[in-house]
Amino acid sequence: MLNRTRTAIMAGACLIGALSMSPPAYASGSGCTGNPGSSGSKCIYVTGTKLKVKTVKTTLTKNHADDCGKATITIGSWKKTSGKICKARDFSWGPITVNKSFRDGTKACASWSNYPRGKACVTIHD
Repeated sequence: MLNRTRTAIMAGACLIGALSMSPPAYASGSGCTGNPGSSGSKCIYVTGTKLKVKTVKTTLTKNHADDCGKATITIGSWKKTSGKICKARDFSWGPITVNKSFRDGTKACASWSNYPRGKACVTIHD
């Protein structure tokens, strides 16, 4: 009986240890600025784990039709600019694969050429 109890306790401890060592889930963060009626609502969406950014996406939403525009996303010194995007009210670019680690506190920002005032930003944290 004593050996059975020890075996059960050991099995339970091994299960708890295995559960606590599972890989971390991907975290996500987003930030928006502005509003659709004036300067447009610009948003940035970042997925990753801790300081490693997996993907990034940006959107621009406004309540009236507008010219075509280009999106620019910067994360520290990493920078990508889209080609011309033409939509009536809802612009979107991404997700773009980044797969790069950044320093704690690095800002990830998105801007749109057809609505140059303001950027959507999030800060990458450990």
